[in-house]
Amino acid sequence: MPECLLASRLLARHGARAAFSLRTGGVSPPPFDSLNLGEDIGDAPAHVAENLRRFASAAGLDVPPHRARQTHSVRALVCTGAGCAHADEADILIGLDGAAVAVRTADCVPVLLADIEAGVVAAVHAGWRGTAAAAAGRAVSLMCDHGARPERMVASIGPAIGPCCFEIGADTARALASDDGETKRHVRHQGGRHFADLQALNALQLRQAGLNESHIERIAACTCCDARRFFSWRRDGAGAGRHLAVVALVGRA
Repeated sequence: MPECLLASRLLARHGARAAFSLRTGGVSPPPFDSLNLGEDIGDAPAHVAENLRRFASAAGLDVPPHRARQTHSVRALVCTGAGCAHADEADILIGLDGAAVAVRTADCVPVLLADIEAGVVAAVHAGWRGTAAAAAGRAVSLMCDHGARPERMVASIGPAIGPCCFEIGADTARALASDDGETKRHVRHQGGRHFADLQALNALQLRQAGLNESHIERIAACTCCDARRFFSWRRDGAGAGRHLAVVALVGRA
């Protein structure tokens, strides 16, 4: 079977399972070929269910992760027990008591976090709207509400559209780049065009929320550039499949 995921080495060293799906290794036909993990986008439910089974197994999970309806917000859902597809709207999922949580992406930034000592994990879906609203920082705060501490947290920022491909309008550039110099460094202006590095902006937000820089991993891959490995909304439009990014504590999911 072709490779179906990229695993976080950093979170594995700290006792968590964290993985980002690739587009390969599944059963869906074109245009969702082949490991589409997005429901309600036109792929057959049986294909998505088999893809989820394969991905969960490869990620070392005994049960599927919790998922929610994503709306590019900073709404959060606290999850316990065996996972399912929730009707709730949330772009931040907090996992307690060994629950595995996941977010879907197809260019947006997936951010996975864990505090092993507190037994708390989080999965964050951060597109440009979520990034502008500091979804990653909000996830850190919500984890702290459940006993986590930023200095103990580890984070993995998964594959997303890169600054090479993420061209944005002036209004979006202003929303992403506040008046401080740090955010402006990650929004580039060139010949009247604007480009943003969403991975870098999310890493900055995690540092600002108190995470140690050595506890933040970035998997540098552009989903728009690499059609062989990744789905991309920007490249393929509504026909793009969806990835999952999942996190759980080792031995508890």
